[in-house]
Amino acid sequence: MTYEILPDQIHGTLTAIAADGNAMHRAATDAGTSAAEIAGTFGAATEVASAFTAFWSPRDETAQRVSSLLFRKATAVAEAAQAFITADGEMATTATAALSSLPADYAPPLQRGHGRFLE
Repeated sequence: MTYEILPDQIHGTLTAIAADGNAMHRAATDAGTSAAEIAGTFGAATEVASAFTAFWSPRDETAQRVSSLLFRKATAVAEAAQAFITADGEMATTATAALSSLPADYAPPLQRGHGRFLE
């Protein structure tokens, strides 16, 4: 099984997630502004205004919280991807150094009896 880290694709995905989160945040801000305007249009219908406020209040900041969560999770993915990329480079450097330090004339001893092709 082969894995490959493609930084450009990770960056593109995270950029798209950030754009979606930004759009969600703007839509939530607009919805909150609209809700405040609607609440002010009921005039003397205080029961209707109270009912609307009771409906909207628990939902007021939901989209902002979701978009904030989206940004935090995208940041965590970016940090993890960077750690993988860094570790991959370190492992490649270590493996190259280990291979270059092996003596060129070294050969493991031949083990007999583990397969006919070895005998």
